[in-house]
Amino acid sequence: MQKRREEVRRTLGAWHFAFPLVFSLLGLLSLYSTTYTGGLMPSRTVWMQTLWIIAGIVGYFLISRVRFGVRPNNFYLLFFPIEALLLLTLLVGWAAHGSRRWLKIWEITVQPSEFAKFFAVLLLAYFLTEYFRSEEARRFFAAVGVLLALAVPIVLQPDLGTAMVFLFLLLTVLWVKPFPWRYFVGILAALVIVAVPGWFVLNDYQQARIVTYLQPGRDILESGYQVHQSKIAVGSGGVWGKGVLQGTQTQGQFVPEQAADFIFATVGEEWGLIGSLAVLLAFSAFFWKMLRLAQRVPGDYQRLIVYGVLAVIFFQLFINVGMTIGLMPVTGLPLPFLSYGGSSMVTMWALCGILASLERHLPAGRG
Repeated sequence: MQKRREEVRRTLGAWHFAFPLVFSLLGLLSLYSTTYTGGLMPSRTVWMQTLWIIAGIVGYFLISRVRFGVRPNNFYLLFFPIEALLLLTLLVGWAAHGSRRWLKIWEITVQPSEFAKFFAVLLLAYFLTEYFRSEEARRFFAAVGVLLALAVPIVLQPDLGTAMVFLFLLLTVLWVKPFPWRYFVGILAALVIVAVPGWFVLNDYQQARIVTYLQPGRDILESGYQVHQSKIAVGSGGVWGKGVLQGTQTQGQFVPEQAADFIFATVGEEWGLIGSLAVLLAFSAFFWKMLRLAQRVPGDYQRLIVYGVLAVIFFQLFINVGMTIGLMPVTGLPLPFLSYGGSSMVTMWALCGILASLERHLPAGRG
């Protein structure tokens, strides 16, 4: 019993638990401010996010007990349950804001495309390791095929932002492995080929987002309204910020979807440039710890998993903060650990659970 308590104490102080906890609590504080309507009691949004954080922490501890340090022989079986959920979402999913991305179970909605990120990290690491050089091309096409099978239903929802996460994840693990340049050239050539016809199958609002990104002042009352108001919120925070519950843009509910996609606008307005930089520096330290872990794990399989987790979290942070300040097009990607959303929160904590497992089972001398 004493040994187990000591192990729990070590876990609670570990970087792969401490950083996500700090980010999650900061997100709760921002949500409290974003959804504040007077009085002391938090909104239902805050209570629900608290429950999702607890669920994520439980998942973190459960997953940290699984031994990811050894490459299994049948990890491809993970593909089937998540693919079934993605296809089910297309058929009977709950639609909102022009997209069919959620499965509704009683009063709870879950987003399978978020869970797919967790499975994609493990599946790519599985397919791209432990092969002879003669099997290189076969492994590459198997990995791409699995990723396309996951990404296509997500694109059809439509959810291009999450599909972009998969693309960045693939390019990252191919670079880390590393694979020959001809594979990167092939991927980029395929993207160029589908880009032009792909434009004509985008929904009107998706085309408008891209046009607005290229011409920021074109339509600030409609397609560019979110980004315009978000930039006002971030800019009005100045150097030190206005303080919790003091942001005029936040309290006036001027930024649509501020609790979810644009939560960083609340951070910028209430905590200012200094607070925003502190958050980004904390994420940078988090990524640095991941890089250190990637150097300590014993094999390619574990190393690709670490880089896969890093790629998913980094890309979402980069895109979300970028779209909040107008440097990237609006994609609907949540800010890891801070944005409102149960599926995203549980997935992010689950990815950190993998990191905890890998560090827990490091060989002697690598800890």
